[in-house]
Amino acid sequence: MNEIARIQAAWRPHLSWHGARLEFLALFLVALVRVETVNLDKLASVFANRAQSASNHQRLTRCFRKLVIDFDEIAQIVVSWSQLPEPWTLRASPF
Repeated sequence: MNEIARIQAAWRPHLSWHGARLEFLALFLVALVRVETVNLDKLASVFANRAQSASNHQRLTRCFRKLVIDFDEIAQIVVSWSQLPEPWTLRASPF
């Protein structure tokens, strides 16, 4: 199983997103780790097919324009994976 499929499989039980959205999330997370930046131009250059960097940039932009993320839900999932001993408190970022 490749890294994209593993990421999709890990998130699928926790998010009610359709397959294409989960695939996008997996590709995005892998790209973040590889380029170590949130710059969309740099992310698009390593996203799936390098020859389509411009269309990948548009895909990233469109997704973030329309995507509504429940950060509380994501935080709870990540914390459950990390197996941090309680007690702990999650606080909203001031940003």
